[in-house]
Amino acid sequence: MSVFRDLLLSVEPALMPWSGLLTGLCCVGAISTYRNEAYLRSEILTYASLSGMLGLLAWYINAQASLIDGLLWGVLCLIGFALIGWWYRHGLQCLDLVYAKLTRRSDLARVGRTDVRTVAASLPVPRVGYDPRKYYKGGESEEFFMGLSDEGKPIYWEGKLPHVALAGTTGSGKGLKLQCLSTQSIKKGEALFYLDPKDDEFGPHSVYAACQAYNKPYHYLRLLPESPAQINIIAGAKQWEIEELLVAALDIGDKGGASDYYMSKNRKAASEAARIAAEQELTLAEVYQQIAHSDFWQEEAPGFIDKLSELANVAAINAKTGAFTLAEILESGGAVYVVGSMTLSAVLRAQQMLFVRIQQLATARDRLAGPQRTVCVIAVELRYHISKPVIQGLAASRDKGMRVILAFQSFADLKDCPASMTPEMVEGAVIENTRAKLIYRVEDPDTAEWLQRKSGVILVDDEAKVINRNVALAETTEGERTIRQGDHFLFDTNKLTNLPPGWGVLFGQNQAQACYVSPIPTVKCREAVTPIAAAEQPESATLAVKSPRVPLAILDSSAKTLKNDFFTLE
Repeated sequence: MSVFRDLLLSVEPALMPWSGLLTGLCCVGAISTYRNEAYLRSEILTYASLSGMLGLLAWYINAQASLIDGLLWGVLCLIGFALIGWWYRHGLQCLDLVYAKLTRRSDLARVGRTDVRTVAASLPVPRVGYDPRKYYKGGESEEFFMGLSDEGKPIYWEGKLPHVALAGTTGSGKGLKLQCLSTQSIKKGEALFYLDPKDDEFGPHSVYAACQAYNKPYHYLRLLPESPAQINIIAGAKQWEIEELLVAALDIGDKGGASDYYMSKNRKAASEAARIAAEQELTLAEVYQQIAHSDFWQEEAPGFIDKLSELANVAAINAKTGAFTLAEILESGGAVYVVGSMTLSAVLRAQQMLFVRIQQLATARDRLAGPQRTVCVIAVELRYHISKPVIQGLAASRDKGMRVILAFQSFADLKDCPASMTPEMVEGAVIENTRAKLIYRVEDPDTAEWLQRKSGVILVDDEAKVINRNVALAETTEGERTIRQGDHFLFDTNKLTNLPPGWGVLFGQNQAQACYVSPIPTVKCREAVTPIAAAEQPESATLAVKSPRVPLAILDSSAKTLKNDFFTLE
Protein backbone atom coordinates (compact mmCIF):
# COMPACT_ATOMS: atom_id res chain seq x y z
CA MET A 1 0.00 0.00 0.00
CA SER A 2 2.85 2.34 0.73
CA VAL A 3 4.13 1.87 -2.83
CA PHE A 4 0.69 2.72 -4.27
CA ARG A 5 0.42 5.72 -1.93
CA ASP A 6 3.84 6.99 -2.96
CA LEU A 7 2.86 6.58 -6.64
CA LEU A 8 -0.28 8.63 -6.15
CA LEU A 9 1.56 11.34 -4.31
CA SER A 10 4.14 11.53 -7.11
CA VAL A 11 1.56 12.04 -9.86
CA GLU A 12 -0.71 14.30 -7.82
CA PRO A 13 0.88 17.58 -9.03
CA ALA A 14 0.44 16.46 -12.69
CA LEU A 15 -3.15 15.28 -12.28
CA MET A 16 -4.55 18.08 -10.19
CA PRO A 17 -6.68 19.92 -10.88
CA TRP A 18 -7.02 19.18 -14.64
CA SER A 19 -8.03 15.56 -14.06
CA GLY A 20 -11.43 16.91 -13.02
CA LEU A 21 -12.02 18.14 -16.56
CA LEU A 22 -11.05 14.70 -17.86
CA THR A 23 -13.55 13.05 -15.53
CA GLY A 24 -16.34 15.38 -16.54
CA LEU A 25 -15.68 14.88 -20.25
CA CYS A 26 -15.23 11.12 -20.27
CA CYS A 27 -17.87 9.82 -17.88
CA VAL A 28 -20.85 10.91 -20.00
CA GLY A 29 -19.15 9.54 -23.12
CA ALA A 30 -18.59 6.21 -21.38
CA ILE A 31 -22.27 5.95 -20.53
CA SER A 32 -23.35 6.94 -24.08
CA THR A 33 -21.07 4.47 -25.83
CA TYR A 34 -22.09 1.70 -23.47
CA ARG A 35 -25.76 2.32 -24.33
CA ASN A 36 -24.88 2.11 -28.02
CA GLU A 37 -23.08 -1.17 -27.38
CA ALA A 38 -19.74 0.27 -28.45
CA TYR A 39 -18.00 -1.58 -25.68
CA LEU A 40 -14.39 -0.89 -26.66
CA ARG A 41 -14.89 2.86 -26.74
CA SER A 42 -16.91 2.60 -23.56
CA GLU A 43 -14.04 0.89 -21.76
CA ILE A 44 -11.48 3.44 -22.96
CA LEU A 45 -13.64 6.35 -21.84
CA THR A 46 -14.31 4.63 -18.52
CA TYR A 47 -10.58 4.23 -17.86
CA ALA A 48 -10.01 7.88 -18.80
CA SER A 49 -12.74 8.93 -16.42
CA LEU A 50 -11.28 6.81 -13.61
CA SER A 51 -7.86 8.35 -14.17
CA GLY A 52 -9.42 11.69 -13.36
CA MET A 53 -10.83 10.19 -10.18
CA LEU A 54 -7.32 9.02 -9.26
CA GLY A 55 -6.20 12.61 -9.34
CA LEU A 56 -8.89 13.48 -6.79
CA LEU A 57 -7.84 10.49 -4.64
CA ALA A 58 -4.19 11.57 -4.78
CA TRP A 59 -5.13 15.06 -3.67
CA TYR A 60 -7.20 13.64 -0.84
CA ILE A 61 -4.40 11.54 0.67
CA ASN A 62 -1.83 14.32 0.25
CA ALA A 63 -1.90 16.21 3.53
CA GLN A 64 0.09 19.06 2.03
CA ALA A 65 -2.23 19.46 -1.05
CA SER A 66 -3.80 22.86 -1.64
CA LEU A 67 -7.47 23.27 -0.95
CA ILE A 68 -7.72 25.39 -4.06
CA ASP A 69 -6.66 22.41 -6.21
CA GLY A 70 -9.59 20.39 -4.84
CA LEU A 71 -12.05 23.18 -5.51
CA LEU A 72 -10.67 23.69 -9.02
CA TRP A 73 -11.01 19.96 -9.66
CA GLY A 74 -14.72 20.14 -8.88
CA VAL A 75 -15.19 23.26 -10.99
CA LEU A 76 -13.34 21.73 -13.95
CA CYS A 77 -15.34 18.54 -13.57
CA LEU A 78 -18.56 20.53 -13.82
CA ILE A 79 -17.17 22.40 -16.87
CA GLY A 80 -16.38 19.03 -18.43
CA PHE A 81 -19.94 17.88 -17.82
CA ALA A 82 -21.24 21.09 -19.43
CA LEU A 83 -18.98 20.79 -22.45
CA ILE A 84 -19.77 17.17 -23.13
CA GLY A 85 -23.46 17.88 -22.55
CA TRP A 86 -23.37 20.71 -25.13
CA TRP A 87 -21.55 18.46 -27.57
CA TYR A 88 -24.08 15.66 -27.32
CA ARG A 89 -26.98 18.12 -27.37
CA HIS A 90 -25.84 20.44 -30.18
CA GLY A 91 -22.39 19.59 -31.47
CA LEU A 92 -23.26 16.22 -32.97
CA GLN A 93 -26.20 17.72 -34.87
CA CYS A 94 -23.94 20.45 -36.27
CA LEU A 95 -21.47 17.76 -37.26
CA ASP A 96 -24.30 15.91 -39.07
CA LEU A 97 -25.01 19.05 -41.10
CA VAL A 98 -21.34 19.42 -42.02
CA TYR A 99 -21.16 15.79 -43.09
CA ALA A 100 -24.31 16.21 -45.21
CA LYS A 101 -22.83 19.20 -47.03
CA LEU A 102 -19.45 17.59 -47.61
CA THR A 103 -20.77 14.18 -48.62
CA ARG A 104 -20.59 13.43 -52.35
CA ARG A 105 -23.77 11.62 -53.27
CA SER A 106 -23.63 8.41 -55.25
CA ASP A 107 -24.10 8.78 -58.99
CA LEU A 108 -26.32 5.70 -58.88
CA ALA A 109 -28.95 7.50 -56.78
CA ARG A 110 -31.96 8.80 -58.71
CA VAL A 111 -33.63 12.15 -58.19
CA GLY A 112 -35.93 12.27 -55.18
CA ARG A 113 -39.34 13.77 -54.56
CA THR A 114 -39.76 17.53 -54.57
CA ASP A 115 -40.30 19.66 -51.50
CA VAL A 116 -42.39 22.80 -51.93
CA ARG A 117 -39.98 24.65 -49.62
CA THR A 118 -37.02 23.92 -51.88
CA VAL A 119 -38.79 23.32 -55.21
CA ALA A 120 -37.13 26.38 -56.77
CA ALA A 121 -33.88 24.38 -57.03
CA SER A 122 -35.56 21.81 -59.31
CA LEU A 123 -37.30 24.36 -61.57
CA PRO A 124 -35.82 25.67 -64.83
CA VAL A 125 -33.86 28.88 -64.34
CA PRO A 126 -35.04 32.13 -65.97
CA ARG A 127 -33.47 32.67 -69.37
CA VAL A 128 -32.21 35.77 -71.08
CA GLY A 129 -34.77 37.14 -73.52
CA TYR A 130 -34.39 36.22 -77.17
CA ASP A 131 -36.22 36.87 -80.43
CA PRO A 132 -38.25 33.72 -81.14
CA ARG A 133 -38.78 34.74 -84.78
CA LYS A 134 -35.32 33.49 -85.72
CA TYR A 135 -36.51 29.94 -84.99
CA TYR A 136 -39.70 30.15 -87.09
CA LYS A 137 -40.01 27.95 -90.15
CA GLY A 138 -42.05 29.05 -93.13
CA GLY A 139 -42.66 27.80 -96.61
CA GLU A 140 -43.58 24.13 -96.89
CA SER A 141 -42.55 23.23 -93.35
CA GLU A 142 -45.42 22.34 -91.05
CA GLU A 143 -43.31 22.48 -87.90
CA PHE A 144 -44.20 25.06 -85.27
CA PHE A 145 -41.58 26.43 -82.91
CA MET A 146 -42.82 25.78 -79.36
CA GLY A 147 -39.97 27.29 -77.33
CA LEU A 148 -36.48 26.62 -75.98
CA SER A 149 -35.77 23.66 -73.72
CA ASP A 150 -34.08 24.02 -70.35
CA GLU A 151 -30.86 23.17 -72.23
CA GLY A 152 -31.39 26.07 -74.64
CA LYS A 153 -32.30 23.91 -77.65
CA PRO A 154 -35.32 24.75 -79.87
CA ILE A 155 -38.38 22.55 -79.53
CA TYR A 156 -40.52 22.01 -82.64
CA TRP A 157 -43.84 20.26 -82.95
CA GLU A 158 -43.21 17.44 -85.34
CA GLY A 159 -45.73 17.30 -88.16
CA LYS A 160 -48.94 19.27 -88.38
CA LEU A 161 -49.84 21.14 -85.22
CA PRO A 162 -53.17 19.82 -83.84
CA HIS A 163 -55.68 21.61 -81.63
CA VAL A 164 -53.89 23.22 -78.70
CA ALA A 165 -54.95 23.71 -75.08
CA LEU A 166 -53.10 26.61 -73.49
CA ALA A 167 -53.64 26.93 -69.74
CA GLY A 168 -52.12 29.07 -67.01
CA THR A 169 -52.91 31.75 -64.51
CA THR A 170 -52.85 35.45 -65.34
CA GLY A 171 -49.32 36.71 -66.00
CA SER A 172 -47.78 33.26 -66.39
CA GLY A 173 -46.92 33.61 -70.10
CA LYS A 174 -49.98 32.55 -72.13
CA GLY A 175 -50.02 35.85 -74.01
CA LEU A 176 -46.40 35.40 -75.09
CA LYS A 177 -47.16 31.96 -76.47
CA LEU A 178 -50.22 33.23 -78.33
CA GLN A 179 -48.04 35.88 -79.97
CA CYS A 180 -45.59 33.17 -80.97
CA LEU A 181 -48.23 30.84 -82.45
CA SER A 182 -50.20 33.58 -84.23
CA THR A 183 -47.09 35.03 -85.87
CA GLN A 184 -46.05 31.60 -87.16
CA SER A 185 -49.58 30.97 -88.41
CA ILE A 186 -49.47 34.19 -90.45
CA LYS A 187 -45.99 33.41 -91.77
CA LYS A 188 -47.20 30.02 -93.01
CA GLY A 189 -50.03 31.72 -94.94
CA GLU A 190 -52.87 30.46 -92.75
CA ALA A 191 -56.15 32.26 -92.16
CA LEU A 192 -55.94 33.49 -88.57
CA PHE A 193 -58.91 34.53 -86.45
CA TYR A 194 -57.84 35.86 -83.07
CA LEU A 195 -60.88 36.06 -80.75
CA ASP A 196 -59.99 38.23 -77.77
CA PRO A 197 -62.79 39.09 -75.31
CA LYS A 198 -60.42 40.74 -72.80
CA ASP A 199 -58.81 43.19 -75.25
CA ASP A 200 -55.15 42.32 -74.70
CA GLU A 201 -52.75 45.25 -74.67
CA PHE A 202 -50.17 43.82 -77.08
CA GLY A 203 -52.14 41.16 -78.96
CA PRO A 204 -53.42 43.24 -81.91
CA HIS A 205 -50.08 45.01 -82.34
CA SER A 206 -48.23 41.69 -82.53
CA VAL A 207 -50.65 40.29 -85.10
CA TYR A 208 -50.58 43.51 -87.13
CA ALA A 209 -46.77 43.54 -87.13
CA ALA A 210 -46.72 39.94 -88.39
CA CYS A 211 -49.13 40.77 -91.22
CA GLN A 212 -46.99 43.73 -92.21
CA ALA A 213 -43.80 41.65 -92.10
CA TYR A 214 -45.20 38.82 -94.23
CA ASN A 215 -47.39 40.98 -96.50
CA LYS A 216 -50.74 39.59 -95.37
CA PRO A 217 -54.06 41.44 -94.98
CA TYR A 218 -55.04 42.53 -91.48
CA HIS A 219 -58.49 43.44 -90.15
CA TYR A 220 -59.43 44.73 -86.73
CA LEU A 221 -63.00 43.81 -85.83
CA ARG A 222 -64.32 45.51 -82.71
CA LEU A 223 -67.65 44.17 -81.43
CA LEU A 224 -68.04 46.66 -78.60
CA PRO A 225 -70.68 49.41 -78.64
CA GLU A 226 -69.99 52.55 -80.67
CA SER A 227 -67.94 50.51 -83.14
CA PRO A 228 -68.77 51.04 -86.84
CA ALA A 229 -70.48 48.48 -89.06
CA GLN A 230 -67.78 46.24 -90.53
CA ILE A 231 -69.11 42.84 -91.66
CA ASN A 232 -72.33 40.98 -92.28
CA ILE A 233 -71.84 37.90 -90.14
CA ILE A 234 -74.44 35.88 -92.04
CA ALA A 235 -73.34 36.93 -95.54
CA GLY A 236 -73.63 33.95 -97.90
CA ALA A 237 -74.93 31.63 -95.17
CA LYS A 238 -77.53 28.99 -95.96
CA GLN A 239 -80.81 28.80 -94.09
CA TRP A 240 -79.73 25.93 -91.87
CA GLU A 241 -76.41 27.63 -91.15
CA ILE A 242 -78.16 30.80 -90.01
CA GLU A 243 -80.49 28.73 -87.87
CA GLU A 244 -77.52 26.97 -86.29
CA LEU A 245 -75.90 30.34 -85.62
CA LEU A 246 -79.01 31.66 -83.91
CA VAL A 247 -79.53 28.54 -81.81
CA ALA A 248 -75.89 28.62 -80.66
CA ALA A 249 -75.63 32.33 -79.97
CA LEU A 250 -79.05 32.73 -78.35
CA ASP A 251 -78.71 29.48 -76.37
CA ILE A 252 -82.16 28.20 -77.29
CA GLY A 253 -81.31 24.50 -77.46
CA ASP A 254 -83.04 21.96 -75.20
CA LYS A 255 -81.79 22.04 -71.63
CA GLY A 256 -83.54 18.93 -70.32
CA GLY A 257 -86.09 20.78 -68.21
CA ALA A 258 -89.53 22.31 -68.25
CA SER A 259 -88.23 25.27 -70.24
CA ASP A 260 -87.77 23.03 -73.31
CA TYR A 261 -91.42 23.67 -74.19
CA TYR A 262 -90.65 27.34 -74.72
CA MET A 263 -87.29 26.57 -76.33
CA SER A 264 -89.04 24.66 -79.10
CA LYS A 265 -91.08 27.77 -79.90
CA ASN A 266 -87.93 29.88 -79.89
CA ARG A 267 -86.31 27.46 -82.34
CA LYS A 268 -89.33 27.70 -84.62
CA ALA A 269 -88.91 31.46 -84.59
CA ALA A 270 -85.20 31.02 -85.31
CA SER A 271 -86.02 28.80 -88.27
CA GLU A 272 -88.40 31.42 -89.65
CA ALA A 273 -85.85 34.19 -89.11
CA ALA A 274 -83.20 32.09 -90.88
CA ARG A 275 -85.52 31.53 -93.83
CA ILE A 276 -86.20 35.24 -94.16
CA ALA A 277 -82.51 36.12 -93.89
CA ALA A 278 -81.40 33.54 -96.47
CA GLU A 279 -84.10 34.28 -99.02
CA GLN A 280 -83.81 38.08 -98.84
CA GLU A 281 -80.06 38.30 -98.04
CA LEU A 282 -80.65 40.41 -94.96
CA THR A 283 -78.55 41.34 -91.96
CA LEU A 284 -79.56 40.31 -88.48
CA ALA A 285 -80.76 43.86 -87.80
CA GLU A 286 -83.04 43.72 -90.86
CA VAL A 287 -84.36 40.31 -89.87
CA TYR A 288 -85.16 41.64 -86.42
CA GLN A 289 -87.05 44.58 -87.89
CA GLN A 290 -89.29 42.22 -89.81
CA ILE A 291 -89.93 39.56 -87.21
CA ALA A 292 -90.30 41.98 -84.30
CA HIS A 293 -93.42 43.47 -85.93
CA SER A 294 -95.08 40.10 -86.18
CA ASP A 295 -97.79 39.74 -83.55
CA PHE A 296 -97.62 35.98 -83.99
CA TRP A 297 -93.94 35.69 -83.05
CA GLN A 298 -94.28 38.30 -80.35
CA GLU A 299 -96.92 36.06 -78.82
CA GLU A 300 -95.23 32.70 -79.48
CA ALA A 301 -91.54 33.47 -78.92
CA PRO A 302 -91.01 36.73 -77.02
CA GLY A 303 -87.74 35.43 -75.55
CA PHE A 304 -86.30 34.86 -79.00
CA ILE A 305 -87.29 38.37 -80.09
CA ASP A 306 -85.59 39.93 -77.08
CA LYS A 307 -82.34 38.00 -77.63
CA LEU A 308 -82.35 38.70 -81.36
CA SER A 309 -82.65 42.41 -80.59
CA GLU A 310 -79.31 42.20 -78.74
CA LEU A 311 -77.56 40.84 -81.83
CA ALA A 312 -79.33 43.38 -84.01
CA ASN A 313 -77.81 46.20 -81.98
CA VAL A 314 -74.20 44.98 -82.41
CA ALA A 315 -73.41 47.30 -85.30
CA ALA A 316 -70.06 45.68 -86.15
CA ILE A 317 -71.69 42.48 -87.50
CA ASN A 318 -74.65 44.15 -89.25
CA ALA A 319 -73.05 45.85 -92.23
CA LYS A 320 -75.13 45.47 -95.37
CA THR A 321 -72.00 45.58 -97.51
CA GLY A 322 -69.04 44.62 -95.37
CA ALA A 323 -65.54 46.09 -95.48
CA PHE A 324 -64.44 42.44 -95.77
CA THR A 325 -66.00 39.00 -95.48
CA LEU A 326 -64.94 36.03 -93.42
CA ALA A 327 -64.92 33.89 -96.56
CA GLU A 328 -62.35 36.23 -98.15
CA ILE A 329 -59.92 35.66 -95.29
CA LEU A 330 -60.29 31.88 -95.63
CA GLU A 331 -59.54 32.22 -99.32
CA SER A 332 -56.60 34.65 -99.25
CA GLY A 333 -55.10 34.21 -95.77
CA GLY A 334 -54.25 36.98 -93.37
CA ALA A 335 -55.61 37.80 -89.94
CA VAL A 336 -58.75 39.13 -88.28
CA TYR A 337 -58.27 40.36 -84.73
CA VAL A 338 -61.63 40.37 -82.94
CA VAL A 339 -62.12 42.32 -79.72
CA GLY A 340 -65.17 41.20 -77.76
CA SER A 341 -66.31 41.46 -74.17
CA MET A 342 -66.45 39.38 -71.00
CA THR A 343 -69.52 41.14 -69.59
CA LEU A 344 -71.82 42.57 -72.29
CA SER A 345 -74.48 40.01 -73.15
CA ALA A 346 -74.99 41.19 -76.72
CA VAL A 347 -71.26 41.09 -77.49
CA LEU A 348 -70.89 37.67 -75.87
CA ARG A 349 -73.58 36.32 -78.18
CA ALA A 350 -71.93 37.94 -81.20
CA GLN A 351 -68.51 36.47 -80.49
CA GLN A 352 -69.99 33.01 -79.96
CA MET A 353 -71.83 33.34 -83.27
CA LEU A 354 -68.62 34.44 -84.96
CA PHE A 355 -66.77 31.32 -83.75
CA VAL A 356 -69.51 29.04 -85.10
CA ARG A 357 -69.61 30.91 -88.42
CA ILE A 358 -65.87 30.36 -88.91
CA GLN A 359 -66.38 26.66 -88.24
CA GLN A 360 -69.17 26.57 -90.81
CA LEU A 361 -67.07 28.24 -93.50
CA ALA A 362 -64.07 25.99 -92.86
CA THR A 363 -66.24 22.86 -92.96
CA ALA A 364 -68.12 23.88 -96.12
CA ARG A 365 -65.00 24.07 -98.29
CA ASP A 366 -64.61 21.57 -101.13
CA ARG A 367 -61.93 19.16 -100.01
CA LEU A 368 -61.78 17.60 -103.49
CA ALA A 369 -60.59 20.89 -104.96
CA GLY A 370 -57.06 20.39 -103.64
CA PRO A 371 -55.14 21.37 -100.50
CA GLN A 372 -57.08 23.75 -98.31
CA ARG A 373 -55.64 26.72 -96.47
CA THR A 374 -55.38 26.00 -92.75
CA VAL A 375 -57.78 28.02 -90.62
CA CYS A 376 -56.36 28.87 -87.20
CA VAL A 377 -58.75 30.13 -84.52
CA ILE A 378 -57.34 31.46 -81.27
CA ALA A 379 -60.00 31.62 -78.54
CA VAL A 380 -58.74 33.62 -75.58
CA GLU A 381 -60.61 33.05 -72.29
CA LEU A 382 -62.42 29.97 -73.59
CA ARG A 383 -65.28 30.21 -71.10
CA TYR A 384 -66.69 33.16 -73.09
CA HIS A 385 -66.74 31.22 -76.38
CA ILE A 386 -68.29 27.95 -75.25
CA SER A 387 -71.33 26.83 -77.19
CA LYS A 388 -72.56 23.39 -78.16
CA PRO A 389 -71.60 23.61 -81.88
CA VAL A 390 -68.09 24.76 -80.95
CA ILE A 391 -67.48 21.95 -78.46
CA GLN A 392 -69.05 19.30 -80.67
CA GLY A 393 -67.16 20.61 -83.69
CA LEU A 394 -63.71 20.20 -82.15
CA ALA A 395 -63.56 16.52 -83.07
CA ALA A 396 -64.61 17.05 -86.68
CA SER A 397 -62.93 20.36 -87.52
CA ARG A 398 -59.33 19.18 -87.62
CA ASP A 399 -59.72 17.08 -90.75
CA LYS A 400 -61.51 20.09 -92.31
CA GLY A 401 -58.27 22.05 -92.21
CA MET A 402 -59.02 23.92 -88.99
CA ARG A 403 -56.86 24.31 -85.89
CA VAL A 404 -58.27 25.71 -82.67
CA ILE A 405 -56.07 27.12 -79.90
CA LEU A 406 -58.05 27.25 -76.66
CA ALA A 407 -56.63 29.51 -73.96
CA PHE A 408 -57.97 29.36 -70.40
CA GLN A 409 -56.74 29.57 -66.83
CA SER A 410 -57.73 26.15 -65.47
CA PHE A 411 -60.19 23.33 -65.94
CA ALA A 412 -62.48 25.14 -63.51
CA ASP A 413 -63.15 27.67 -66.32
CA LEU A 414 -64.68 24.92 -68.43
CA LYS A 415 -67.41 24.34 -65.85
CA ASP A 416 -68.94 27.71 -66.65
CA CYS A 417 -70.90 26.45 -69.64
CA PRO A 418 -74.46 26.90 -71.03
CA ALA A 419 -77.23 24.86 -69.46
CA SER A 420 -77.54 22.76 -72.61
CA MET A 421 -74.16 21.17 -71.80
CA THR A 422 -72.60 19.62 -68.73
CA PRO A 423 -69.19 20.64 -67.35
CA GLU A 424 -68.00 17.05 -67.79
CA MET A 425 -68.95 17.16 -71.46
CA VAL A 426 -67.02 20.38 -72.06
CA GLU A 427 -63.96 19.31 -70.09
CA GLY A 428 -63.88 15.91 -71.78
CA ALA A 429 -64.16 17.41 -75.27
CA VAL A 430 -61.34 19.89 -74.63
CA ILE A 431 -59.04 17.27 -73.09
CA GLU A 432 -59.64 14.59 -75.72
CA ASN A 433 -59.43 16.87 -78.76
CA THR A 434 -56.34 18.90 -77.84
CA ARG A 435 -53.42 16.56 -78.25
CA ALA A 436 -50.99 19.45 -77.79
CA LYS A 437 -51.20 20.98 -74.33
CA LEU A 438 -48.93 23.77 -73.16
CA ILE A 439 -49.36 24.48 -69.47
CA TYR A 440 -47.96 27.46 -67.63
CA ARG A 441 -48.16 28.09 -63.89
CA VAL A 442 -51.59 27.04 -62.61
CA GLU A 443 -53.24 27.93 -59.33
CA ASP A 444 -56.11 25.46 -59.36
CA PRO A 445 -55.02 22.34 -57.40
CA ASP A 446 -57.44 20.04 -59.26
CA THR A 447 -55.96 21.10 -62.60
CA ALA A 448 -52.43 20.63 -61.25
CA GLU A 449 -53.23 17.12 -59.97
CA TRP A 450 -54.67 16.06 -63.33
CA LEU A 451 -51.64 17.44 -65.16
CA GLN A 452 -49.14 15.71 -62.89
CA ARG A 453 -50.79 12.39 -63.74
CA LYS A 454 -50.69 13.37 -67.39
CA SER A 455 -46.92 13.98 -67.19
CA GLY A 456 -46.31 10.30 -66.38
CA VAL A 457 -44.76 8.25 -63.58
CA ILE A 458 -41.02 8.03 -63.01
CA LEU A 459 -38.90 6.10 -60.51
CA VAL A 460 -37.39 8.13 -57.69
CA ASP A 461 -35.29 7.23 -54.68
CA ASP A 462 -36.94 7.44 -51.29
CA GLU A 463 -34.26 7.87 -48.65
CA ALA A 464 -34.45 6.45 -45.12
CA LYS A 465 -32.10 7.26 -42.25
CA VAL A 466 -31.77 5.84 -38.74
CA ILE A 467 -32.10 8.48 -36.05
CA ASN A 468 -30.94 7.78 -32.50
CA ARG A 469 -31.54 9.67 -29.28
CA ASN A 470 -28.42 10.12 -27.14
CA VAL A 471 -27.98 10.66 -23.43
CA ALA A 472 -28.50 14.41 -23.90
CA LEU A 473 -31.92 13.68 -25.42
CA ALA A 474 -30.77 15.00 -28.83
CA GLU A 475 -31.51 13.13 -32.05
CA THR A 476 -28.57 12.30 -34.30
CA THR A 477 -28.24 10.28 -37.50
CA GLU A 478 -25.98 7.41 -38.29
CA GLY A 479 -23.59 7.58 -41.20
CA GLU A 480 -25.49 5.02 -43.30
CA ARG A 481 -28.64 5.72 -45.32
CA THR A 482 -31.10 3.41 -47.01
CA ILE A 483 -32.55 4.06 -50.50
CA ARG A 484 -35.52 2.33 -52.04
CA GLN A 485 -37.31 2.89 -55.34
CA GLY A 486 -40.62 4.69 -55.36
CA ASP A 487 -43.11 6.07 -57.90
CA HIS A 488 -43.49 9.78 -58.50
CA PHE A 489 -44.53 12.16 -61.29
CA LEU A 490 -42.27 13.77 -63.87
CA PHE A 491 -43.90 17.17 -63.25
CA ASP A 492 -45.66 17.16 -59.89
CA THR A 493 -47.99 19.75 -58.40
CA ASN A 494 -45.11 21.52 -56.65
CA LYS A 495 -43.47 22.25 -60.01
CA LEU A 496 -46.67 23.05 -61.93
CA THR A 497 -47.83 25.58 -59.35
CA ASN A 498 -44.43 27.31 -59.11
CA LEU A 499 -43.24 27.55 -62.72
CA PRO A 500 -41.31 30.79 -63.40
CA PRO A 501 -42.97 33.30 -65.79
CA GLY A 502 -42.50 32.35 -69.42
CA TRP A 503 -41.85 28.69 -68.66
CA GLY A 504 -44.43 26.08 -69.58
CA VAL A 505 -44.69 22.32 -69.84
CA LEU A 506 -45.44 20.87 -73.27
CA PHE A 507 -47.57 17.71 -73.34
CA GLY A 508 -48.48 15.52 -76.29
CA GLN A 509 -45.16 14.99 -78.05
CA ASN A 510 -42.92 12.31 -76.59
CA GLN A 511 -42.52 12.88 -72.86
CA ALA A 512 -43.59 16.11 -71.20
CA GLN A 513 -40.86 18.74 -71.32
CA ALA A 514 -40.31 22.29 -70.12
CA CYS A 515 -40.03 25.05 -72.71
CA TYR A 516 -39.54 28.80 -72.58
CA VAL A 517 -40.89 31.47 -74.94
CA SER A 518 -39.62 35.03 -74.94
CA PRO A 519 -41.84 37.95 -75.99
CA ILE A 520 -41.67 39.21 -79.56
CA PRO A 521 -40.41 42.81 -79.75
CA THR A 522 -43.57 44.75 -80.59
CA VAL A 523 -44.19 48.42 -81.29
CA LYS A 524 -47.70 49.76 -80.70
CA CYS A 525 -49.37 51.64 -83.52
CA ARG A 526 -52.77 53.22 -84.11
CA GLU A 527 -53.44 51.20 -87.29
CA ALA A 528 -53.51 47.94 -85.34
CA VAL A 529 -56.47 49.00 -83.19
CA THR A 530 -58.51 51.04 -85.64
CA PRO A 531 -61.59 49.30 -87.08
CA ILE A 532 -62.24 50.08 -90.73
CA ALA A 533 -65.89 50.92 -91.30
CA ALA A 534 -67.77 49.40 -94.20
CA ALA A 535 -69.17 51.57 -96.95
CA GLU A 536 -72.01 53.87 -95.97
CA GLN A 537 -74.91 51.73 -94.83
CA PRO A 538 -78.64 52.20 -95.26
CA GLU A 539 -80.10 53.18 -91.91
CA SER A 540 -82.40 50.15 -91.93
CA ALA A 541 -79.41 47.82 -92.29
CA THR A 542 -77.53 48.84 -89.18
CA LEU A 543 -80.13 50.10 -86.74
CA ALA A 544 -82.56 48.02 -84.77
CA VAL A 545 -86.22 49.00 -84.61
CA LYS A 546 -86.40 52.31 -82.78
CA SER A 547 -89.63 51.40 -81.00
CA PRO A 548 -89.58 47.63 -80.53
CA ARG A 549 -92.65 45.95 -79.22
CA VAL A 550 -91.87 43.90 -76.14
CA PRO A 551 -94.06 41.67 -73.99
CA LEU A 552 -95.47 42.97 -70.76
CA ALA A 553 -97.36 40.79 -68.30
CA ILE A 554 -100.49 42.55 -67.08
CA LEU A 555 -103.26 41.39 -64.88
CA ASP A 556 -106.64 40.89 -66.50
CA SER A 557 -108.87 42.11 -63.68
CA SER A 558 -112.01 40.41 -65.00
CA ALA A 559 -110.49 36.93 -65.57
CA LYS A 560 -108.00 37.25 -62.71
CA THR A 561 -105.33 35.59 -64.89
CA LEU A 562 -102.09 36.73 -66.42
CA LYS A 563 -101.89 37.27 -70.13
CA ASN A 564 -99.34 38.82 -72.50
CA ASP A 565 -99.88 42.21 -74.00
CA PHE A 566 -97.50 44.58 -75.72
CA PHE A 567 -96.67 48.20 -75.49
CA THR A 568 -94.45 50.49 -77.49
CA LEU A 569 -91.41 52.17 -75.96
CA GLU A 570 -91.16 55.81 -76.91
